[in-house]
Amino acid sequence: MTATHYPYLFATLGEAAHQLPEPIARALETTLSATHDDTAPTGTTLLECLRRIRQVEAADGQPWPDKGRTAGQRMAMARVDRANAGLTLLLELLHATERARVDGDDDQQVDDDVRDGLLLACRGLAEYVEVQLHAT
Repeated sequence: MTATHYPYLFATLGEAAHQLPEPIARALETTLSATHDDTAPTGTTLLECLRRIRQVEAADGQPWPDKGRTAGQRMAMARVDRANAGLTLLLELLHATERARVDGDDDQQVDDDVRDGLLLACRGLAEYVEVQLHAT
């Protein structure tokens, strides 16, 4: 898979696009190229959402407010905001899996490796937030 065959996919995912199976890469490239139109107004198309995400919008989908901050500070704060939103979601999911483990039926249980994965993801995001907050 090369950037010349999948320009929109590589513009969106960068080198991570190499990890996608060919059929998925082809389908995503088709979708991204179909939604690409430089003359279209900004909206909620898939490509526009991806562009805004890459421009470091905050967890609420909006750019971080200026309020006298530099562009780099706004970028860092938007990243922290998104990481914090992701951390909150993961913790809620982890809490729900624990409640299901204690009070739920056997068919509602998740494996230990899933819980461990959630814990590791939470730790990673918490560490990222801490580093970003100390850097600003």
